[in-house]
Amino acid sequence: LSFYFTYLMNISKIKKQNILVFLSAFFAGFVYNFEFAIAVPLTLGLIVYCIFIFRRKKIMRYVFLILGFFAAYLPMIFFEIRHNFMALNGLYSYFTSPHKPNSLSYIQNLSDHFGAFPYNLIDTFPRQTLISPLLLFIILAFFLIILIKKEKRQETRKFLLYLVILPAVTFFVLSFLRNTVYQYYLFHLCIVYIIVFTYLVVNLFKTYNKAGIVIFSFIFFLFILNFINTYPKMIIFDLKDYGGYAKMKGKKDAIDYIYKDARDKKFGLLVFSPAVYTYPFDYIIQWYGAKQYKYIPHNEKKGLFYLLIEVDSSKPWSYKGWLETVVKEGKVLSTVTLPSGLIVQKRIK
Repeated sequence: LSFYFTYLMNISKIKKQNILVFLSAFFAGFVYNFEFAIAVPLTLGLIVYCIFIFRRKKIMRYVFLILGFFAAYLPMIFFEIRHNFMALNGLYSYFTSPHKPNSLSYIQNLSDHFGAFPYNLIDTFPRQTLISPLLLFIILAFFLIILIKKEKRQETRKFLLYLVILPAVTFFVLSFLRNTVYQYYLFHLCIVYIIVFTYLVVNLFKTYNKAGIVIFSFIFFLFILNFINTYPKMIIFDLKDYGGYAKMKGKKDAIDYIYKDARDKKFGLLVFSPAVYTYPFDYIIQWYGAKQYKYIPHNEKKGLFYLLIEVDSSKPWSYKGWLETVVKEGKVLSTVTLPSGLIVQKRIK
């Protein structure tokens, strides 16, 4: 939606341009509800872009831009105020911690971050190995520059500028991270690449650019060939794959086992997850357990209670520390490892 309204606000024929600016800013900021690492580049990218196209003349456009961002981030602002600026303090601690990288490690980190971007490009399309990500990027950039120069529609040229700005701003923002740049930080760039690729294919055929038609027909053929060869097999395999506790099925089976083992008795449930957060299991209990068994277990270590343990594959011993420190109470009645790999321990106090 942010991309769509950004495109529309460049079309001079459309009235109420300020509303479009507001909506573009609002949906760019609103993404923070799903992934903050995307919302920040989208927000800054739109600001940089608007500085280019608004200049100094359209003050009201800037006002609506700021209002759009403010409306989008308002729930987060309220949350921060209510919780003593928890996230801001976390960010401050992250960037001011004593473990600051030296210049060499920063350059190495930057190199690792850059590697995520070409991978994101090839991962946007059915992945092929014949053309390297860097070469594919150069091909896209080369023909994009040619077509931008020939493009007569002002609104299209402006929108293409926005698409060019976003990857640069995203790299700049994520360069400050000391951790890995995960692919879900870059999902918005998938939209950029798809729009650019589509624009290039359509316009190369319109302008009858023979070299471009041959190159992009070949690239498209590789995409289709790889899709036919790989994706149907992958989908069939994924549907059949039990997935351990990575899928919903394994988690549901564990919840079923605990409820049935309790035999209508009231019980408590404590969950250990290497990711710290236990909301995948909390969700299943609220949605499935409560509906199916008419009871939501408490989370206290009293009476009959169960421990549901997700084993960390990289540190399979880590949950033992949790057992020795957090949940020492209670007599162990049984310990069962389920087919999914989840461990269920039954205790009573």
